[in-house]
Amino acid sequence: MWNALAPELWRRTTIAIQRALARQVGLDEATLRQVVRVSYAKVAEFQRRGAIHFHAVIRLDAATDCRCPGCLAPPPQPFTAALLEDTLRQAVPAVRVPCPPVDGGPDRYARWGEQLDVRNITSDSDQAGELSAEQVAGYIAKYATKATESFGSGLDRRLTDADDLEHLDKLPAHVAELVRACWELGGRPELDSLRLRAWAHMLGFGGHWSTKSRRYSTTFTALRRARVAFAKRRRAHDGIPLDAWDRPEDDQAVIVVASWVYVGAGYGTEGERWLALSAAARAREQRRVAWEELRTMTA
Repeated sequence: MWNALAPELWRRTTIAIQRALARQVGLDEATLRQVVRVSYAKVAEFQRRGAIHFHAVIRLDAATDCRCPGCLAPPPQPFTAALLEDTLRQAVPAVRVPCPPVDGGPDRYARWGEQLDVRNITSDSDQAGELSAEQVAGYIAKYATKATESFGSGLDRRLTDADDLEHLDKLPAHVAELVRACWELGGRPELDSLRLRAWAHMLGFGGHWSTKSRRYSTTFTALRRARVAFAKRRRAHDGIPLDAWDRPEDDQAVIVVASWVYVGAGYGTEGERWLALSAAARAREQRRVAWEELRTMTA
């Protein structure tokens, strides 16, 4: 249940930080957004016991008109690292998410524990008790690339039916019990919104391993475009890249060969829907048979 509620708890935490920061300086939220913005990057890590926890870098930026990461600027006074630390220590313990009722029991809430470690990041690595930029980059990279090897093999895909629960013998006993608990709780109507069965292979956690605010750094789209441009320049031996028709890509002549319009979403007829569902069922059956054959050959 904690893993399933952790993404919503983080979302509410980002909102609470904004509100607590506004209270600290005596501004309303709308005015605060015109002065400063809270940026962050975080990664999620599974503890050995199977519970998720987050490692995050949180930063204050000036609210510039341009939204590109290249126009970042330091925040004005009195928005300092000490103020941000005080804000975090006030906001984080107060955030909670109501847990859906189970078997008519008492009200339960998901909230952060007492393991709140806030450290100031500085470029001066000689200052005692503070992290340098290189240290925090390595710290985040460590958890961004850390695998769940302690869980063993077998959680590399979604669980589609109850028969998959019989193939958890390769997992540690504790992890296998968590998977079974996700599947059992996911079958209860009051917990449908958590989609526990869909995320049983992730022990209930349905969030992404890495997220960031829009303005924290560059985007993956920009990185992909840079890689494509680099590959084209390398193929052209640092000359002018050519397109598929051996024309210079800097040519301004553009030919429109087709125009695209939105037609609709979903299936046009009931027959199309039946064909799609049948194809999906056959694909699931083929994966199940292949999985059984693989287990048999391994044995």
